[in-house]
Amino acid sequence: MDAAKAMREMQLADQEVELAKEQEIHIKQTSNHRRQERLKEVIEPGKNPALQNARIVNVYAITDQEIQESAFNTSMRIEQLHESEQRLKLEQSRLARFLQIEERTRKLCDRLVEMKKVETIREG
Repeated sequence: MDAAKAMREMQLADQEVELAKEQEIHIKQTSNHRRQERLKEVIEPGKNPALQNARIVNVYAITDQEIQESAFNTSMRIEQLHESEQRLKLEQSRLARFLQIEERTRKLCDRLVEMKKVETIREG
């Protein structure tokens, strides 16, 4: 059950990584368009050029920050995926060990039953 839960968590983490990668690509691809739209809002003829230059710098900084945040988000999701994979491996090894012990126990019980049958036949 824990192995199945770990598998689901890994699959969810994998989906989150894919989504984060898609978002990062989308943000990078649309960054120029968004930047141009923001610049249109900032630049007004006849306004103070120094103020407009400062706002332009902010527009570039905002867009660059969005790109960096999306890349960071992707790296965090990848890290979560690796953690989920490690958890899955651990749970699978625990399950394998449990199944080995269960099989040995079953064989031991089968041998015990056979020994009791032989003992019963000997006694009479």
